[in-house]
This record gives sequence, C-alpha cells and structure tokens, in this order.
Amino acid sequence: MSDGKTFAVTVIGIPEQERNVLKNIFKLSLYRAYTYTLVSLDEPGQILMVDADDPSAMAEWRALRGDGANQSSSSKSPIPTVLVAKEAPASSTAHYIRRPFIATRVLGVLDQVAVQAPSTVPERVIGGSASVPAPVEEPSAPIALVVDDSSTIRKQLELELKLLGVQVDAVESGEQAFESLARKSYDLIFLDVVLPGADGYQICKTIKKDKVRRKTPVIMLTSKSSPFDRVKGALAGCDTYLTKPAKQSVFQKTVKKYLKLP
Repeated sequence: MSDGKTFAVTVIGIPEQERNVLKNIFKLSLYRAYTYTLVSLDEPGQILMVDADDPSAMAEWRALRGDGANQSSSSKSPIPTVLVAKEAPASSTAHYIRRPFIATRVLGVLDQVAVQAPSTVPERVIGGSASVPAPVEEPSAPIALVVDDSSTIRKQLELELKLLGVQVDAVESGEQAFESLARKSYDLIFLDVVLPGADGYQICKTIKKDKVRRKTPVIMLTSKSSPFDRVKGALAGCDTYLTKPAKQSVFQKTVKKYLKLP
C-alpha cells in the first residue's frame, strides 16, 4: 500500500451504480501518493463529491456549504468539492468530473483537489519548495460502436460498457453502422454476425480495408461457436470473437485489453 496520504471522499446524490465504479477506481489508488476511500455523508471526509445533475443533491450541498441567509461566512463548509455531471457546470467554481467515470480522469481531478483538503497542507521545509501535483488534462472517454439487430443485446452491451466508463453508440444494421462510421471515429466496434442487409463479416472487411479505420479493434458477436465461424471472422479481419451470451468477466477482460483500460 502507498506510504502517501489517504483522503476520505464523501458523496452526495451519486447513484449506487456509480459509487461501485468509484470504489473500484479508488482501489487503483492504493499504490499512489494519494489514496482515496469512499465514505457516507454522515462520516467525516476531506473531499466532497456532489451529483450536479441532481437538483436535490445540489440543494443539499448548498445547505451544507452554508449558502443560506442566516449562515455566517465562518460556518460555511471548508471541504473542497468536486461536481459530477455530464456537462461542465456553467457557473460553479468547484472542480468538475465529467460522466461517465474514467479512472485516470477521476484520480487526476482528485489529485488536484487533494492539495486543498484540510489535511493536505505540506510541512514547511527550509530551503525547499512544496510539491504540488501538476494539473492533469482530462482524457476523453473511449467510445464504442455496437452493431446488433437485437435491442436487448444492444442495451446489455451499452450498460456493461458504461460500467467501464465507455461511451456507446448503438445501431441495428450495417447501413446505420456505416452512417455512424462516416460521422465519427470509434475506439472499439462490436459487430453481430447476423444482421439485416450486409452481415458482420462484410462490414468488418469494409472497415479493415479503410486506411483510417483499419486499426480500430473489431469484436465479432455470434451465438454460434463453430471453428468455421471463427475462421470466417479471422478472414474478415476481426480482432477477436465473442460467443453470445458471454460471461461478464470474459467481456470485461476483452474490452479492457483492446481499450487498454486498468
């Protein structure tokens, strides 16, 4: 475990699903200079995370901060705050983390906030200088294209990918897939083998012939598991093959491999 400092992060309004994601991200901080742990609102914390997309959570935060007319400035909460939202808050001076959560993004912002937390004032060293983490530029979230004619499969994949901090565009046909590819670049593509119109193999071949998109990882999805299907996928240029239904552990391992996620 790290010999650095540990900071308790109190959350207001963050949904349970996202709290679980945060817990997993915080596990990655165990060997870093700053370590983070999630605590409930009734426990003392050095950093506050507030769901800026939830009006009730924002109202609770303002009350805690002492924004009311009967509150003196000395009673306002000194706890550094991080707002969580899909878009950057327009008028707030608090730090901000964009949804969906990405480990490097979350830890990078918290590292910046940590130097403001009550317990992070560095000890003065005569003749030396305080070490402050350099500002971290937030990386953009990876984005995946899911092509499957089953609305159930599309929704399942979207939910699983969002748990990993991946944005998702989901379409049901090859024609829609090509329209999406013409408008946007993707970090990962999931292709069902059986589709209306062009099948997954044809779409994959087209992608891999494109000089711009040929390096984009393509994962073929099928309910079949015969060696012949895998050979066809390999000939089409796909990077790997998942048989539906895939175990969650296998799915996550595959996504992390091709997106280079922790």
